[in-house]
Amino acid sequence: MSIIKKYNEFLIREMTEFNLQRLNPDSAHISIHVDDPKLSIDAFDKHQDKIRGALSRINDILYNLKGTSAYSALRGKLALEEQDIQSLRIQRIVKVNNISYDVYICFTIQDEEYFGVITNILNNPEVKSEVFKDFDLYQAKEWVIKIKGLIVKTIKTWLKPEPGEYTLLNDEVICYSTETGKMHRIEKGTQIELVKSLDDKLIIKVGEGICHLVGDNHVYFNWWFEKID
Repeated sequence: MSIIKKYNEFLIREMTEFNLQRLNPDSAHISIHVDDPKLSIDAFDKHQDKIRGALSRINDILYNLKGTSAYSALRGKLALEEQDIQSLRIQRIVKVNNISYDVYICFTIQDEEYFGVITNILNNPEVKSEVFKDFDLYQAKEWVIKIKGLIVKTIKTWLKPEPGEYTLLNDEVICYSTETGKMHRIEKGTQIELVKSLDDKLIIKVGEGICHLVGDNHVYFNWWFEKID
């Protein structure tokens, strides 16, 4: 009797575990529900079903928006955010016709390096670059204006050094008195104070006199002078 009793207990336990996993034997009825969903296979999950439903609705919305002005505006806005300049470097500044200066630059957008030039940087700057011919980028009018404006603003800011004390590294620099217009020579190693930076000149103090730097002395200031910390 004990052997039969143990066999029946084993049989009951085995059938119960099969029912929990919906692996019913042929002799048992199909389970209507499962107490522990983790033991079932492909059980219905209301949370996953809500996610699937939401994704389906989003796909339907995108499909209906495709080709509309709203979709184009959204796509353009996202593209503009991704196409910002990541880095910008000045390669050289060249004097043209003893009057204007052209700035040659390289910059990075979306990990791609591009080259360009800003003509007549001090008076009427114009940006030319291969980036505006790369149709792998979103060439929206507002993006072109934004990039050109950012490049010019960055270079002009660099050409306006911060006020402070500087030492001349170059052999000699010519400056002109703001009161009399008289020319003064600044020798190598001379310390000066940069009082104010303007778009077309720099105001400096040399000894007791106030002078201004123009032309090459203004444009190449960051190369010819070193700031004293």
